[in-house]
Order: sequence, then C-alpha cells, then structure tokens
Amino acid sequence: MSGFLLGLGLFFCVSILDIDRGISIVVASDLPTAPVSEVNQAPKVPETKPAIAQNPPPTAAQNPLQKAKMFSQKKDYPSVISTLSPLVETLDREGLFLLAKAYSMTKNSSSAIKTYTAALSLNSKDVEAKTLIGAEQFSSGKEAEALATLKEALEINPRFVAAYRVLIRIYEKKNNKYELRILYQDLVEKTSERPEYIAKLCALTTEDSLYDLSFRYCQKGIAQNNKLPENHVYLGITLKETGKTEEAEKVLKKASTDFKKSEFSQITYAQFMDEKKNYIASYSLYKQATLINPKSKEGLLGLAHSSMEIQKYAEALAAFETVCKIDKLMMPTFRRATNTLRTMKIDEWLKKFEAGVDRCGG
Repeated sequence: MSGFLLGLGLFFCVSILDIDRGISIVVASDLPTAPVSEVNQAPKVPETKPAIAQNPPPTAAQNPLQKAKMFSQKKDYPSVISTLSPLVETLDREGLFLLAKAYSMTKNSSSAIKTYTAALSLNSKDVEAKTLIGAEQFSSGKEAEALATLKEALEINPRFVAAYRVLIRIYEKKNNKYELRILYQDLVEKTSERPEYIAKLCALTTEDSLYDLSFRYCQKGIAQNNKLPENHVYLGITLKETGKTEEAEKVLKKASTDFKKSEFSQITYAQFMDEKKNYIASYSLYKQATLINPKSKEGLLGLAHSSMEIQKYAEALAAFETVCKIDKLMMPTFRRATNTLRTMKIDEWLKKFEAGVDRCGG
C-alpha cells in the first residue's frame, strides 16, 4: 500500500512539473531568444558617467571684446571706448584696433594714435597699424609726421595700397602734381596697372606737359576703359599740344559727342572751338556744360563770352551774374564785358550790364 501511495505521489509530482514546463515553454516562445552567453546573466544596467562640473562659455554680454564688437556694429563708439579702454593693457591686436577705430570715429586722433602705437608694439612690422597712425596724423593736421610715417609703412611693404591712398590724399590737398605722378607710377610698378591708376597718369602727365608719357598712358587707358571720357579728352589735348591739330579735333569732337554728360569733354572741345573763333559751336558746348553743372565757373564764363561774341546779350548777362554770385573774383571779367558794350555804344545793354555789376556788388 505504501508503495502504491509512493507511486501515486510520484505520478502527481511529475504531472505538475510537466504542466509547469508547458506553461514555461509557451511563455518563453513569445519572448525574444537571448544568446546562450547571456542566459542566467543579470540584466545590464547602463553605465552613468559622473557629472563633471563645467563653466558655460561666456556670453557676448560677459565677454568685453564681443560686447565692444556689438557696440561698434551699432556705431555706438563711446560705449566701445568705455568697454575697452580700462582693459587696454591686456587687449590683443583685434581689441586695440577696435578701440583705436572708436577713438578715430569720435574725432580723438591723439588717443587713436596711441592705441595704434600699442598695437604696433606687438609687431613692429604691422604695416596696417603704421598706415592708420599716418592717416590719423594727417587727419589731425600733422602732415609732415604723416608723410614720414606712411613712407615707413611702404618700406615695410612697398605693395600696401592703403598707404599709397593716404599719401595721395595728402598730395592732392597740397596740389603737388609731381609727387602724385611719382606715387601713381610706383603703384603701377609695384602693384598693378589698374585702369584708375593709368587714367590718373594720363591726366597728370598731360597736365605736366610730359606728352611722350601722356600719349602712352592715355592710349593704354582707352584700351582698358573706353567709357572713361577723361582718357579721350587728355589724349586730344596731347595731340593738340604736339601739333597734331586735325587728329586732336577729331578726338575732342568725338569725346564731346560720345560723352554728353561729361562737363570736361564739353568745355575742352568748346575751348578748342574758341581758338578757331567758331563761337556758335562753342556757345552750344558751353551751354551743355552748364546744364550738366549749373555752378561750373568755366562753363558759365565760356557761355558768357561766346554769347557776347554772337550777340546773345541776355544770356551773356545771366551767365555773368550767375558766375559772379558763385565767385566774386569774376567781377573784373564782368566789368570788362560791360566796357566792351560801352566801346561798341550798345547803350540799351550797357545799362543792363551796369545794373548787373551793381547787383553783383561791384
């Protein structure tokens, strides 16, 4: 009996285990199969790195240089100065240039020069800093110092165009055409034959009566830029002054026709016509010049004289009065025209011209 009970107990145990296995098998079949190597392993927990305390990068509001740049972009130069000037001893080149520009824009040339000089102390060969010092010296009326500084800049870098441009401004102010010509020749030799440089040399060599050079430069200028009236006009002047009158007339006439909006081309050909005593032609040209520029002294005087020659006294009087208002130094010319009417006994217009002289302050 005991054996029977033992057997029955074993039967129930096996049955229950089989039922449990069946449930286990069903459940397992619904799940992803894990690799054998992972069986009976504890689930992996993702590693977490310990947090490292980091300072966030400074914002533009916290960084003085970035703050100054923002002010500079807004053209708030006093704020640039108040931001950077306390830090001047620690500023790098970028910061010093930003501060110096702010001083320059607020018309404080002496502080700008000191700041650019500080930048120069970082690199004695900084040609840009040297040039900007020269520009500030020129702006503050120290032309002799500016010339010396800018020449030093070109010794550092003979191809630095910005230094030439400031020197050009200085010599244009002095009306020193010789030095201007030398500068432009250096620019061409050491940088490039840019059309603007060649055009300037065309003009300067013509005005200095260096006609061999002007002929070459003006022709080259026309080849580079056929739409610049000055190159054509100066070539015509060169031809005229070297005795090639017929060629000169063709060139000047074409220039006046092609460049109707060029005061220079109209006046130059008008003067050529004056020399030929063709006052009807010159009258039209001078009139066109004054339409282009109503305050052109050369145009108004030419119009007044040519109008006198063809007896257009009303236009002559109007032109004389206009030019006299622009420049009182034109008064003697106005009086001479009045005396011409007196000599010719043209009494009606003489009275009107005398009244015009009075109105002009004569």
